[in-house]
Amino acid sequence: MKKLTLVMGAAAAAIAASLALAQAGGPGYGPGPGAGPCATTAGAPGAGCGYGPGMGGGPGMGKGGGHGYGAQLLTPEERTAHWNAMHSFKTIDECNAYLAEHKKLVAERAQEKGLPVPPQRGNMCERMKAHGFFS
Repeated sequence: MKKLTLVMGAAAAAIAASLALAQAGGPGYGPGPGAGPCATTAGAPGAGCGYGPGMGGGPGMGKGGGHGYGAQLLTPEERTAHWNAMHSFKTIDECNAYLAEHKKLVAERAQEKGLPVPPQRGNMCERMKAHGFFS
């Protein structure tokens, strides 16, 4: 009986400590650094002194989890158009033809800016085919 009382007492203390931390805004998910007064001081949504958007939405993440080949050399509008194009193809041949043109654009843009051409990590069309995007 003493063991049960000790276990129940320890559980009650743990719950009380958890509730105290939750009310105090302690570590963990939810409001913490980045929420509250700093989030609105700059007047723009999302601006402030926080850590950023959170899991899966920070810098480097675009539609589908990545920016795509050469994204650092494209405008935001061009990146959106590239994403839309890559998801519009019905065959792998269409995809490969577009990707060859996109690779030329990226190489030209890199040359204009005096930057090295970024390395291409495999063939995105082949990866899309492996994931069932094409029949």
